[in-house]
Amino acid sequence: MHTAPRLNVFTLANIITALRILVAPIFSFLLVQDNPWCYVWAFVLFVAAALTDFVDGVLARRFGEISEIGIFLDPLADKILVLSALFGFVMLDLVPLWMVAIVVVRDIVATVLRVWSWSEGKTLRPTRTAKWKTFAQMGFVSAVLAVVTLASWTETTLSRRAREVIESGAIEIAMGLLAALTLVSLAGYLRRTDQ
Repeated sequence: MHTAPRLNVFTLANIITALRILVAPIFSFLLVQDNPWCYVWAFVLFVAAALTDFVDGVLARRFGEISEIGIFLDPLADKILVLSALFGFVMLDLVPLWMVAIVVVRDIVATVLRVWSWSEGKTLRPTRTAKWKTFAQMGFVSAVLAVVTLASWTETTLSRRAREVIESGAIEIAMGLLAALTLVSLAGYLRRTDQ
């Protein structure tokens, strides 16, 4: 009979990860306000939160605070943050809902697999492909936020170029590629649970 791994909750790395989760609803609120300054703050909040994904990992390794709960919470925080942005993009009519639904389904399946493995006394760590997927998602969201922010300002060369990017359909194409990468990253989890 397997026992659940020991939880080590209150570490600096885990607190930073939890803050990333708490930032998500504030970010979502700012993103849908249709206000240039709200877009600016949404961009700043997202980039700062995305950087904490790197910081909490470094801190956990440096101070020997790597824990099962941290390994579980870190990718969950990433999912919550990224999905809050993607649903905001749907509301802004930048990406289609069905593409975001692919990401949602993949993330639900991956989280269920991680919970199931944890209940069996195992730790299902993110695969290399999953880490690249997260990096690509964070980069995509940051780039789209930058474009949306620039497009919201009064007539300047940059704002016109940003609106051209939005109207070109480039964001939707990039989202399609991201959805495909997201599905591919699930295969690694499925292989590990079969072992």
